[in-house]
Amino acid sequence: MISDTVFRQIIEYLSTKTPSIYRVIKIRVDNIETGVYIYVEVIIEYGNNIFDVLKEFKDKIKKEIEKLTTMNVYQIDITAKGVHMEGDE
Repeated sequence: MISDTVFRQIIEYLSTKTPSIYRVIKIRVDNIETGVYIYVEVIIEYGNNIFDVLKEFKDKIKKEIEKLTTMNVYQIDITAKGVHMEGDE
């Protein structure tokens, strides 16, 4: 069994390599019989198409987790919880 921390670290790393994702604010990982279920909440950089960003990030997460852990990703749900505008610190 792979620790939930490993999945969290992979997702956090991928978010730093995705310019359209400002920050990941929540990650929940549930191991189920058929694989892992992942729930992620993110803040997106202003000026990006939210649907495109979420789909692209979801695909990246699935691909990398399956490649690095050899575990089946059953489902990934990603929610945009906000938009970051330059100067909003």
